[in-house]
Amino acid sequence: MILTRPVEAFTAMRIEGGFGDPLLFGVIGGSIGAIVWFLLSLALHSFGMFAALSAQQNSLDRMLGAGLSGAFLVFRLILTPLFIALGLFIWAGLVHVCLMMAGGANKTFETTFRALSYAYGATSLFVIVPCCGGLIALIWGLVADCIGISRAHETDTGRAAIAVLIPLVVCCGGILLCVMLVFGGIGALMQQSNQ
Repeated sequence: MILTRPVEAFTAMRIEGGFGDPLLFGVIGGSIGAIVWFLLSLALHSFGMFAALSAQQNSLDRMLGAGLSGAFLVFRLILTPLFIALGLFIWAGLVHVCLMMAGGANKTFETTFRALSYAYGATSLFVIVPCCGGLIALIWGLVADCIGISRAHETDTGRAAIAVLIPLVVCCGGILLCVMLVFGGIGALMQQSNQ
């Protein structure tokens, strides 16, 4: 229902009832998407597709001591659900704080967590689609997050969009600022060495 009729799904969603069910839904959906994507990537690399990219990645993997086989594969498959669970709590916390700042938090953190977990669990399955699945999952996930927050907290969609987009803008802006500072520092050092 979240993928086809998200307004109805989030209107019917219970806003209380504990963290267990939404966490399980988000972890299962996210894990299926992540693990199938990882196995498809592994299969494409084993068939020789993306050979140039694979050669660069293999040298990087050797430097880092990580490969796509053996213990690292098992380690990655086991830790994926744990990282998804941790990520859901962090994302819900950031969105809830931003929703409080925007004046749209009419319910508790549990409500925010439930809406975002259900949205993530459903939309992360798009990652399975080859080539553009990640982009589809990202865009539809953000749309589902905004709809879920607005319906669950009974607030307008604008406040929900602000709450969902502020953490992304701050995070991406911080990364962009760091990259600009690094390149600016490198440029200054190169100019200094030329003089």
